[in-house]
Amino acid sequence: MRQTLTLFLRRLPVHITLYSRATCSLCDTARTELARAWEKRPFEYAEVDVMKDNDKWRVYEFDVPVIHIARTIGEKGIEEGKNIRKLMHRFKAAEVVGVMEQVLSKEE
Repeated sequence: MRQTLTLFLRRLPVHITLYSRATCSLCDTARTELARAWEKRPFEYAEVDVMKDNDKWRVYEFDVPVIHIARTIGEKGIEEGKNIRKLMHRFKAAEVVGVMEQVLSKEE
């Protein structure tokens, strides 16, 4: 049982953040495609509403959905800066999985 718990608690190697906003039909489609991608290669996930008191991400107000794909680091970290890959608007699950593979294949 302990081995199962350890496996369950281990972090996944890729983190995806979806930047979205309410009443965005493309964002709904993006969630569906991300669910399909997760079935092929599980990843950590977070979602940010760009309109909710978050001026940092307001730049995406008219560009949603946007996803950031990055490797996870240590217990809680996520790669930042030039190592993050972005996909915007109309992406498919296969494209997401392909970018995940590229992110994982980069040298540290």
